Amino acid sequence: MRKLLLLFAIGLASHVADAAAPAFPGGPGPYGVGLRVVQLHDRSRAYQEKTDMVTGMPTDGERARPIQALIWYPAEKGAGTPVRYADYLRTAATEDHFGRDAAATERFVADYMQDNYPVLDPRQTRTALDQPMLARRDGRPAAGRFPIVIYAPGSSMSAHENADLCEYLASHGYLVVASASIGVHARSIDLDLVSAESEARDISFLVGYAATLPQAATRHVAAMGYSWGGLANVLAAARDDRIAALVSLDGSVRYHPAVVQQAAYATPERLALPMLYLGGKPSTVEAMNRSAQVAASYSLMNRMKYATLYNVTMDTMTHAAFQAEALRLGPEDRFGDYSREEALLAHGWMGRYVRAFLDAYLRGDAAGLAFMGNKPAANAVPPHLLAVDIHQAEGEPATLATMATRYARQGHKELETIYRDMQRRDAAFKPEERALISWGERFLDLKRYAEAIDIYRLATSLYPDSGRAMFYLAMTYDRQRDNVAAIAAYRRVLGFWPDMADAKLAIARLEAESRH
Repeated sequence: MRKLLLLFAIGLASHVADAAAPAFPGGPGPYGVGLRVVQLHDRSRAYQEKTDMVTGMPTDGERARPIQALIWYPAEKGAGTPVRYADYLRTAATEDHFGRDAAATERFVADYMQDNYPVLDPRQTRTALDQPMLARRDGRPAAGRFPIVIYAPGSSMSAHENADLCEYLASHGYLVVASASIGVHARSIDLDLVSAESEARDISFLVGYAATLPQAATRHVAAMGYSWGGLANVLAAARDDRIAALVSLDGSVRYHPAVVQQAAYATPERLALPMLYLGGKPSTVEAMNRSAQVAASYSLMNRMKYATLYNVTMDTMTHAAFQAEALRLGPEDRFGDYSREEALLAHGWMGRYVRAFLDAYLRGDAAGLAFMGNKPAANAVPPHLLAVDIHQAEGEPATLATMATRYARQGHKELETIYRDMQRRDAAFKPEERALISWGERFLDLKRYAEAIDIYRLATSLYPDSGRAMFYLAMTYDRQRDNVAAIAAYRRVLGFWPDMADAKLAIARLEAESRH
């Protein structure tokens, strides 16, 4: 029976775009949704190459990396210009060509529809593009400050690809900012580490930009990504600890393990943050092992032992169904054995889980946390739609930041004991010498010599061959006016550097002070 229905659905594939649009359980939130489009440049990076590859001449004009940001924000209801779906496609025309005029933009939209959705006839195209959206352009911002969500699209895709989800989150009090996935020096990207890191830098750029917005709650930031964007956001979080939570919509952190492995800095210690991974029905192990890209031998998510990980499997969703544009405009066969209606239903519940997760971890909302911990049936999820697997964080990561936190909790006492306890849990834990010295300098600047001495004593214990660590210990004893300890430490410094004038002069000065 399902096969007959599927064949019937495929036969009607050219007609489904008339009414297809994602809807989320419970509907929009209490806010209206404003939309602004802002054209920015990241001037720390070049986008246009030095030589124009068409003319062979030096490139004219702006060469900095273009970042056109779509900003969805909580707004007063009814204010601003209504947005239709075609308006989002028009924003794609200027993602890396800010100067396109209205006529060129309309040609871009027509070409885009013809190239990507040729099955739609002119009437269907008009119907699809004329669909009203929740957002209103330049609506009056609502009062208050709201958590930030940075959205990263799939490879080479436009910022608006999941506009429905971004609007939904804004209606529930989130400030959502997105930019297109563009290559290092061209509109299309390569599926390699260089491109992933470039998109990760775009995410961090937008985190910084969002912090300048009056509505931004700058200490509450999540990065959300679809497909390739769901790999880039993980790399961004590994290097940018302003990101406090991760959402991955069938992200490539699962499907491109070789790229993830190359990012040696993406360690469990740097990814000690909550993560929601919403994925399609997984392939069999045999099918995965037949793929050169998706080998079953490596999983970063399995290594993220300090992260609370919600792995939500959406059984009726193919990869395409996690992207709203495919649901609105794509042919029926993109959804595999399931109908567009089934994919739309699952997509709506995907959004509901995203909102609950963000409520829990950006707002500290108890109801959101309870929702995430419930069995799907307790959340009124339709049967057989999704399954949830939860991995709770395995304590705190063994890092210098964790040690600093524990040291402060214990009244800045017993640092050596704290370190040894952490090392028992993670034998490889050994803070870098320079990091310890820098940490001690924070206390030196505050004239808190006892704490600095604790830190430098630990540094000399871990790095007994370091004259640098010993010099800092001697200098701190000196400033504390513990002359005996300072002289002894300076003499040990001379054991490393016999000709060090600073140590010799300090010893002479302290001995003279002691005689008086």
